[in-house]
Amino acid sequence: MAARNDITGDEIKSKTSSSAYEDGWDRIFGKKEPTVQDKIKDRMDHLQQLMEGNNHLSRMEYVLDVVESVSKFWSALSEEDKDYIQTARYAIEEQREWNIPEENKLVINEDDGYTD
Repeated sequence: MAARNDITGDEIKSKTSSSAYEDGWDRIFGKKEPTVQDKIKDRMDHLQQLMEGNNHLSRMEYVLDVVESVSKFWSALSEEDKDYIQTARYAIEEQREWNIPEENKLVINEDDGYTD
Protein backbone atom coordinates (compact mmCIF):
# COMPACT_ATOMS: atom_id res chain seq x y z
CA MET A 1 0.00 0.00 0.00
CA ALA A 2 1.35 3.43 -0.98
CA ALA A 3 1.88 6.17 1.58
CA ARG A 4 -0.86 8.82 1.75
CA ASN A 5 -0.92 12.46 2.81
CA ASP A 6 -2.86 12.63 6.11
CA ILE A 7 -4.55 15.91 5.20
CA THR A 8 -5.38 15.59 1.50
CA GLY A 9 -5.41 11.82 1.23
CA ASP A 10 -3.31 12.04 -1.94
CA GLU A 11 -0.80 9.33 -2.66
CA ILE A 12 2.76 10.41 -1.83
CA LYS A 13 5.11 9.82 -4.75
CA SER A 14 8.17 11.50 -6.22
CA LYS A 15 7.77 13.46 -9.41
CA THR A 16 10.32 13.51 -12.19
CA SER A 17 12.55 16.56 -12.16
CA SER A 18 11.71 19.35 -14.56
CA SER A 19 14.15 21.30 -16.70
CA ALA A 20 13.65 24.29 -14.36
CA TYR A 21 14.72 22.12 -11.43
CA GLU A 22 17.80 20.90 -13.32
CA ASP A 23 18.71 24.46 -14.40
CA GLY A 24 18.43 25.60 -10.78
CA TRP A 25 20.60 22.70 -9.65
CA ASP A 26 23.26 23.66 -12.19
CA ARG A 27 23.13 27.34 -11.13
CA ILE A 28 23.57 26.44 -7.47
CA PHE A 29 26.03 23.56 -7.66
CA GLY A 30 27.60 24.18 -11.05
CA LYS A 31 28.01 21.87 -13.95
CA LYS A 32 30.61 19.15 -13.88
CA GLU A 33 33.89 19.90 -15.57
CA PRO A 34 34.17 18.25 -18.97
CA THR A 35 36.31 15.12 -19.00
CA VAL A 36 39.49 14.83 -21.06
CA GLN A 37 37.57 12.66 -23.52
CA ASP A 38 34.88 15.37 -23.82
CA LYS A 39 37.55 17.98 -24.57
CA ILE A 40 39.20 15.71 -27.13
CA LYS A 41 35.90 15.01 -28.89
CA ASP A 42 34.97 18.71 -29.05
CA ARG A 43 38.37 19.72 -30.40
CA MET A 44 38.57 16.86 -32.90
CA ASP A 45 35.08 17.71 -34.16
CA HIS A 46 36.14 21.34 -34.56
CA LEU A 47 39.34 20.37 -36.36
CA GLN A 48 37.36 18.13 -38.70
CA GLN A 49 35.01 21.00 -39.54
CA LEU A 50 37.95 23.29 -40.26
CA MET A 51 39.73 20.74 -42.43
CA GLU A 52 36.60 19.76 -44.36
CA GLY A 53 35.95 23.44 -45.04
CA ASN A 54 39.55 23.82 -46.29
CA ASN A 55 40.02 26.62 -43.79
CA HIS A 56 43.64 25.51 -43.40
CA LEU A 57 44.36 27.01 -46.80
CA SER A 58 43.37 30.53 -45.80
CA ARG A 59 43.76 30.44 -41.99
CA MET A 60 46.79 28.22 -41.50
CA GLU A 61 47.89 29.68 -38.16
CA TYR A 62 44.46 29.35 -36.59
CA VAL A 63 44.03 25.73 -37.75
CA LEU A 64 47.52 24.91 -36.45
CA ASP A 65 46.48 26.38 -33.08
CA VAL A 66 43.48 24.04 -33.04
CA VAL A 67 45.75 21.10 -33.92
CA GLU A 68 48.04 22.01 -31.03
CA SER A 69 45.09 22.38 -28.65
CA VAL A 70 44.14 18.75 -29.24
CA SER A 71 47.70 17.43 -29.61
CA LYS A 72 48.43 18.23 -25.98
CA PHE A 73 46.21 15.23 -25.16
CA TRP A 74 48.35 12.95 -27.35
CA SER A 75 48.69 10.15 -24.79
CA ALA A 76 44.89 9.98 -24.40
CA LEU A 77 44.09 10.09 -28.13
CA SER A 78 42.90 7.05 -30.05
CA GLU A 79 45.04 5.77 -32.91
CA GLU A 80 42.38 7.04 -35.32
CA ASP A 81 42.59 10.56 -33.86
CA LYS A 82 46.40 10.50 -33.98
CA ASP A 83 46.30 9.47 -37.64
CA TYR A 84 43.79 12.22 -38.41
CA ILE A 85 45.98 14.86 -36.73
CA GLN A 86 49.10 13.72 -38.57
CA THR A 87 47.27 13.77 -41.89
CA ALA A 88 45.82 17.20 -41.09
CA ARG A 89 49.30 18.54 -40.24
CA TYR A 90 50.59 17.28 -43.58
CA ALA A 91 47.71 18.93 -45.46
CA ILE A 92 48.25 22.19 -43.56
CA GLU A 93 52.03 22.31 -44.09
CA GLU A 94 51.80 21.31 -47.76
CA GLN A 95 48.70 23.50 -48.35
CA ARG A 96 46.85 20.51 -49.79
CA GLU A 97 43.13 20.69 -50.37
CA TRP A 98 41.03 18.45 -48.11
CA ASN A 99 38.62 16.86 -50.58
CA ILE A 100 35.14 16.08 -49.31
CA PRO A 101 31.64 16.51 -50.76
CA GLU A 102 30.70 20.18 -51.13
CA GLU A 103 27.58 19.93 -48.91
CA ASN A 104 29.73 18.96 -45.91
CA LYS A 105 32.05 21.98 -46.02
CA LEU A 106 31.95 24.61 -43.29
CA VAL A 107 33.67 27.98 -43.59
CA ILE A 108 34.88 29.71 -40.42
CA ASN A 109 35.77 33.38 -40.89
CA GLU A 110 36.77 34.38 -37.37
CA ASP A 111 38.25 32.82 -34.26
CA ASP A 112 35.64 31.05 -32.18
CA GLY A 113 37.41 30.39 -28.89
CA TYR A 114 38.54 26.79 -29.33
CA THR A 115 42.23 27.46 -28.85
CA ASP A 116 43.85 28.06 -25.52
